[in-house]
Amino acid sequence: MKVEVAYDGVHGAAVHQSAFRYKHKKRSKVWEEYKPIFLNGKVQFAECLYCHNRLSCKDSNGTSHLWRHQKICPGKPESAERRQHKDSYFPYVSVSEHSPVSPIDPVNAIISETLDDIGSVIPSRFKSKVWKEFVPVYVEGKLQAADCIHCQKRLSANKFGGRSHLSRHLLTCPGRRGSAHNHQKIQFHPSSAPTLKSRVHDELSPALTNGKVQIAEYSNKLFRTSSSGETAPIIRPIQMVPAHQFPPASDGTSVKKEKTSFVNISTDMSARKFDKQTAYQELAKMIILHGYPFSVVEHEEMRRFIKNLNPMVDAVSRDVMEEHCTALFQKEKLNLKDIITLSPRRVSLSASIWTPDGPEATVNYLCLTAHFIGADWKVHRVIIKFGMFWSSPTNLERIIHCKEAAVSESESGSYNVIWDAIRDWNLDHKILSLTSVGDVRNNANTVQLKEMLMEKKCLPIRGILYNVACLDDVLNSVVSQGQADILRLVGDAAMDFFVARASSPSAQQQLMEVISQMSLKCPQDDAKWWHRFYFRLEVLLQFKKSFPSENVLNPEDMSVADSICKVLRTFYRVIEVISCPSSVTANVYFNEVWKVRTVLQEEASNGLGEISRLVMEMQEAFHGYWQNSYLWLSIPVVLDPRFKISFIDFRLKRAFGTNSESYLSEIHETVRELFNEYCNPTDRPSTASDSAALDADDLLDDWDQHLNEQASCQISTELDDYLEDGLVPRKDDFDILNWWMNHTTKYPTLAAMAQDILAMPASAVQSEAAFSSSGPVIPKHHSTLSIKTIEALVCARDWMK
Repeated sequence: MKVEVAYDGVHGAAVHQSAFRYKHKKRSKVWEEYKPIFLNGKVQFAECLYCHNRLSCKDSNGTSHLWRHQKICPGKPESAERRQHKDSYFPYVSVSEHSPVSPIDPVNAIISETLDDIGSVIPSRFKSKVWKEFVPVYVEGKLQAADCIHCQKRLSANKFGGRSHLSRHLLTCPGRRGSAHNHQKIQFHPSSAPTLKSRVHDELSPALTNGKVQIAEYSNKLFRTSSSGETAPIIRPIQMVPAHQFPPASDGTSVKKEKTSFVNISTDMSARKFDKQTAYQELAKMIILHGYPFSVVEHEEMRRFIKNLNPMVDAVSRDVMEEHCTALFQKEKLNLKDIITLSPRRVSLSASIWTPDGPEATVNYLCLTAHFIGADWKVHRVIIKFGMFWSSPTNLERIIHCKEAAVSESESGSYNVIWDAIRDWNLDHKILSLTSVGDVRNNANTVQLKEMLMEKKCLPIRGILYNVACLDDVLNSVVSQGQADILRLVGDAAMDFFVARASSPSAQQQLMEVISQMSLKCPQDDAKWWHRFYFRLEVLLQFKKSFPSENVLNPEDMSVADSICKVLRTFYRVIEVISCPSSVTANVYFNEVWKVRTVLQEEASNGLGEISRLVMEMQEAFHGYWQNSYLWLSIPVVLDPRFKISFIDFRLKRAFGTNSESYLSEIHETVRELFNEYCNPTDRPSTASDSAALDADDLLDDWDQHLNEQASCQISTELDDYLEDGLVPRKDDFDILNWWMNHTTKYPTLAAMAQDILAMPASAVQSEAAFSSSGPVIPKHHSTLSIKTIEALVCARDWMK
């Protein structure tokens, strides 16, 4: 390729002077501002004498773009003050840092031009209107394909194929709105329709690599919309396709295959399609998980952010977003309902009271949670119902906002909420137990519901496992029995200690060092009074150990603080275990309750008069819980292969002596009664009476009776064999659910029992709410919503965690 550059005083300018005058036409005065650059004897580019930018300049282009460039030339002295900000949509195209642009290599010297300059060299092949809806694709500098901007389908578009097939594609394009039915002209959205000038720039952006010019392939360009409706390309770097990325061709056939395979490549961006419904669904998940108010979608900042992110997303109202959240809840509920309904296992329920976040709660809500062990032998805990437990008849604001009549306490309560959940989730013959807080357990409607379920024969073993007390709720009540005495005995002394520690920076530094060494979590602002007090006692005692020479408390007050802290420490750790978010199995509850009983018994007999009297009052309150709960606490221990019935026998005999026989006898009878109920009669061979009814003349009925008796005997020996087998050694990493899963074949009935019994909860709330003085709460902005919407938000958030 012969290249000559016309410089002043260079011989090449005189040689081509006649050719430069455009076939004897008068030379334009604009060339006084430029140096012409020739390629194969023809002028191809013009280099500005001021800024040295090179602009495309062919015979058919004219010189108008050269005049325009002089008006805004950044290097021209007389126009520096009045020139406007120059648009620079695309960066320099250079080969490498080691191969700078040279005057004798004009192809590498092509730089970015203004859109007007680019528009002046538009090839005639792009003047057809059909190119408004296609993006040209180049390979090795030649047009090879066209990408539809609507469906991203790639069609061949070489110079021999014409453009009629592109027009036919638009008539049936699935992504072109309205074209398949009425063939009306589509209204392009500025964000999806590339301009002609931007496509021409693809043709004018070559990169010289290994001596070959390769053209970048573009598809699915993004545009932004101006206020006038015109489109402007977003500034982004040019992507070059170097020559070494193309495999070497050995013959003409392979070259053709190489081009075809390259044309069929589709980027991830072009394959992606925007789905508005998916975007709304993700926004609904964000609102549900983080508890945002629905009005957040109407905030100007949120709308501006979404519009800048994707102009195709329409603004959504709070009512529409509420519908999306409710629809998401219904969808997830169907999936979860299928899992619970199709499972053959029983479900344990827990009921807790939730209140709105605020100083005065005029509405209480009942939250019903299902606990079960699925086919994966994992404990699952999901909220299945959130209903109104009580609403003040004077709550006029709720009537206005939610369009719901306030329900009096006598007409609401646990009966309606729990029974609605049982019918909705098909749990009438799948209930095993109900664990509830005091407000629910002592409610008259709860007792009425138990009687109704007993009449329907929905509860196993005479409803013994129904309406079990929450252990954390009981412990809170036990501590409250001695609140006044605890604060009187050691409250003032502890407060004086912390006041003294805050008197000087050095004392504060000592206190912070002690707290940093403790692994105990600091209570939240809304923590229960005894939780905050226990934390301060732990700090005080730890400070005494770290700085024994410091005068903290007198010996008598120190003994009282140590005794009270020991009781509160046990309560705190027990609640942590039973309300753990990971949902522990029920076999650990007995041992945790026994810790409480043991520490109360020890401190009641420690010899300190006032402390003994205080602990005895707490001990009396705890004894009532033990009498009502020891039976259901013992059954899961029997199903623990490390302990079985012998552990219960050992504990009770040491605690109650001869009085333990009544406890042990009742536990034995209850376990066997429950086992017999799990031996489903429908799974056994037909009885002798049934056989006689089918055929009165059957002479083998005695044989059938013999088989039935033998089967019953075999089933009853499954429990005996399990209890008589040796105990499994205790290990820290023992997994009781995994053990029963592996022994399902050996103990099929007991495995089914264990799968249900071990899922029973001892607490209706998780640890965060168990230590909170207000208990579980819902956000204040949600309390003005209807109960159906609140239920959708609470349940969906629980399921999505």
